[in-house]
Amino acid sequence: MRPNLSLSMLCLAVLSACSSIHTAHGPSTPDNEPTIKSLANRKVVLDEQQRVISNNAQAIDAYRNFLAIAPKASQRAEAMRRIGDLEMDSADGVNAQGDPDFTAAIGSYQAYLKEYPDAPDNDRILYQLARGQEQGGDLNAALETLHTLVSSYPKSAYGDEAQFRLGELLFATGAYARAELAYGTVLQSGQFGKYYDRAMYMQGWSRFKQGNLEQGLESFFGVLDLKLSDRQGEAGLDSIPGLSRADLELLEDTFRVTSLSLENLQGAESIPTYMTTPLRHAYEYRVYEQLGELYLKQERIKDAADTFSMFAHQNPTHARAPVLQARVIEIYA
Repeated sequence: MRPNLSLSMLCLAVLSACSSIHTAHGPSTPDNEPTIKSLANRKVVLDEQQRVISNNAQAIDAYRNFLAIAPKASQRAEAMRRIGDLEMDSADGVNAQGDPDFTAAIGSYQAYLKEYPDAPDNDRILYQLARGQEQGGDLNAALETLHTLVSSYPKSAYGDEAQFRLGELLFATGAYARAELAYGTVLQSGQFGKYYDRAMYMQGWSRFKQGNLEQGLESFFGVLDLKLSDRQGEAGLDSIPGLSRADLELLEDTFRVTSLSLENLQGAESIPTYMTTPLRHAYEYRVYEQLGELYLKQERIKDAADTFSMFAHQNPTHARAPVLQARVIEIYA
């Protein structure tokens, strides 16, 4: 670990070096006079074979040696934090290739929390600890750590992500009601939050898993509102402008589960209940279209034809009405 020199110390070192050169060799000549003008024409050749080799393991050893020889140093807490972070980075690097081991990082973070339980930045330590526990497969421990984080640091910068990950873990363990609450907390941060659309999508799934189809549809239509606002088109979903690949996948999955929810209610007859805004009326035909396509995949021919036909009859002047009516003819042909 190289010491940090202040600007004044660095200047003193340079001046001292210049002074020693003049004393040892007498008055300098124009060729070697240490002035800015003479330095402009000099070339510095670096020996590439004398590079400093550094990696996480060496850095961890250096920090551990520092802790051993300076157990009461003021930088002790920072050194312990950095050891945990370096061990986490090392495990993440292995994780890309398989068979990672987060045991060391978990142990370092736990040791830090035990020694500094009231440190002001412990929300970051808890966040990292939970991530290591989750990646290491200990979901129960990760859940407990995330609960501690969100309850002890409600205004943490990691709050939204912690709540979202908490929801993900609860959903994975089948605790759908608790997962719904965690996702709902994320949504309280507003739609400009990083996890807002994903939280709304997973809130819908949490409700779907509990059999609350109507409430689930409110969440799913909320996602469609976000992704289709000012992005209308008449072709397939993949032609909608302004969507990233991740957004397109989210949109496709949302339409899929929306269709499944409608199918388990009253099919196309349930759609008008949710068409409550001008925006939803703008993409209404896609809802009928996606539900009809689901019926076709299930080989429910009449249900598919009836779904396409219902939209065409209810919206005879809509630009997509002839297209969906043509699908009815194709089906029966």
